[in-house]
Amino acid sequence: MPIYQKITGEILSELRKIVGSDHVFSGSDVPVEYAYDAGTKDGPSQSPEAVVFPASTGEVAEIVRLANRQLIPVTPRGGGSGLAGGAVPVNGGIVIDLRRMNRIIQINPAARYMVVEAAVRTLTIQQEARKHGLLYAGDPCSSDDCVIAGNVATNAGGNRAVKYGVTADQVYALEVVTPQGEIVTLGGRLKKNATGYGLVRLIIGSEGTLGIITQVTLKLQRLAPLLPNFLATFPNLSTAVNLVGILLDSEIDPISVELMDRQTVTDIERYQRENTFAGHESDCLIIQFEAQDPADLAKKQGRLKEICHSYGCISIEEAEGEKIWQARRIWGKAIQAGNPVGASEDIVVPVDELLTFIEKLQALVNEFHFEYRIAGHAGDGNMHLRILPGAVPLSDWEAQLVVFRQQLYRTAYLLGGRLSGEHGIGLKRKQFLRSVIQPCELELMKAVKKAFDPNLILNPGKIFDVDKDITTEMR
Repeated sequence: MPIYQKITGEILSELRKIVGSDHVFSGSDVPVEYAYDAGTKDGPSQSPEAVVFPASTGEVAEIVRLANRQLIPVTPRGGGSGLAGGAVPVNGGIVIDLRRMNRIIQINPAARYMVVEAAVRTLTIQQEARKHGLLYAGDPCSSDDCVIAGNVATNAGGNRAVKYGVTADQVYALEVVTPQGEIVTLGGRLKKNATGYGLVRLIIGSEGTLGIITQVTLKLQRLAPLLPNFLATFPNLSTAVNLVGILLDSEIDPISVELMDRQTVTDIERYQRENTFAGHESDCLIIQFEAQDPADLAKKQGRLKEICHSYGCISIEEAEGEKIWQARRIWGKAIQAGNPVGASEDIVVPVDELLTFIEKLQALVNEFHFEYRIAGHAGDGNMHLRILPGAVPLSDWEAQLVVFRQQLYRTAYLLGGRLSGEHGIGLKRKQFLRSVIQPCELELMKAVKKAFDPNLILNPGKIFDVDKDITTEMR
């Protein structure tokens, strides 16, 4: 069990030598925002003793070497947009804020790749790719807030994972600072690589517990000439979900199939004060596909409408792209504006089990007298949920929520799913992980953590406790 050391005046002086005096906050100068992330503002918080702002991989490595030598915990932070408490410094120590590392280092349109530093916003990457007629396929709904290192750390998915996969599928190589302060480049711009263990895939999704990602080499795709968007409305969720698998198997080859329930649509309309859904306050699917020319568009559009009407949709209309996607992106803010008390979930199940999951979710919500909202990536089985107290008194809400979550996660696992599709475990789901995964699987994860980080300094207390070294947990 590590005994973490406090930051002394001498250590602060060393940090200032590394990054400059203007790039170190300590004590009462640390802004309150560093005590939480986007998903934990209403929960327990812990301020770091210091926040440092390195400008290079070399500076990150020097900070980590100092911290490892002095047994000071380090929490890496990107955009602070995470929803699982992954950037909350539960043991104080140092937060490494990567925001100054925000350069696009290289883009090669011919070879279709881009090299970026850790804190480049995902939206900026998308926009830069488009300038060259290319597509960066990673598309989290928080793309205007999140940064690429955070996407890699949680293996974010987003709206286009249906066709192009998750962040791991967009990554060629990583530059990483290890918990010992070594700088290592993993992977490369290769179609094949059978050279030892796949360490790139191990770092991706590790939530900052195995290394600090400082640079990413990304794959780019050709940008289709046309990217039409359609809004299909349905009399109920079951009818909408039934259509998902049919669309995925069709020649339309959608790149996005997003599901929203009717109450979510109503909440978004109220929040935006805008008739984004053209009066269709119904359960709905947002469908996006690629077309190579007007003839291809007409063919796929005709087939899409034929399929939708054959399977019980109320209406299907082409939607204004930016308008409909902005509505999708702000769904969480819209729900919270009218329902400040609630809990977010990130369940993923196989697509062919999605209907069963929705039915079991509805039954479980009714059993607890809760309410819920859905805005999910239906095309890949990842359901973003907002669970609301409903008729339950607020005095009973948190205790009931713990029991509800236990049953919800068990339901997902019984269907072949997992308790997080892309937000990660962090602090928020840590207390539930051990009850749903195999003991051997958990022990293997702990062994990997110990091998990478023997002193347990890097983002401690996240995902699981190693030898019960950290006891702080968050609902």
